[in-house]
Amino acid sequence: MQTADKRQFIELLTDTLAAYGKPLPEGALLKAWWDNLEPFPLAVVRAAMQAYRDENGEFAPVPAGIAKRCKVMDGRPTADEAWAISLTSRDEADTVVWTAEMAQAFALCRPVLDMGDEVGARRSFIDAYNRAVTEARQAGVPAKWEVSQGWDLRKREAAITRAQTAGLLAAPVVREMIPYSGDLEAGKQECPEGLKRVKEELAKLQDAREKLAQRRAVELEAERQATAARKQEIAEQVARHGVTT
Repeated sequence: MQTADKRQFIELLTDTLAAYGKPLPEGALLKAWWDNLEPFPLAVVRAAMQAYRDENGEFAPVPAGIAKRCKVMDGRPTADEAWAISLTSRDEADTVVWTAEMAQAFALCRPVLDMGDEVGARRSFIDAYNRAVTEARQAGVPAKWEVSQGWDLRKREAAITRAQTAGLLAAPVVREMIPYSGDLEAGKQECPEGLKRVKEELAKLQDAREKLAQRRAVELEAERQATAARKQEIAEQVARHGVTT
């Protein structure tokens, strides 16, 4: 959170504690709340407090407890989602918007992927990604979305615009990469809600890939059956003519 977020944070904390019959703390305790939650975006703090209220109706939250929730609600994709996003970077024409942990993990597994071992590459990526995310969360480092630009300008603009609309990239970053673009949502902060939209787009891509894989499987089965039938036909012809092989 930024200093400008303090007013909204205090309002949020006041409302949350009021639900448990507790007043807004003062002095050192209020400072403890701010110090524990300052590393996280306001949207993440808000989501963590709401999740706590939904699950715990009896005991009021404490700073460390909400901070712990924020660490696992920081907007970082799951390992499987991160792998799907990272795969789009294989095409140098495409622009990919990903986190620092995703870029780091994909760089480690890329040599394995380039050798054609996608299963091994995926396993390597997931292990590296989970380690990086765990270390970042333990250090209180918030999720940071970055842009790996492809050479196709139209795809680049589309990817960056979608990321801004999803709340993953701030307007100044977008202006720097697409100088002629307008602010789609000026001043909008990065927030984990944007990940939901990314997941929806990923689901569409995943469906398309699955349909393609299914169609290819059907084609391969048809080819296999045709080959088997041809071999059977040849064998029958050989048998009829009494030819030995």
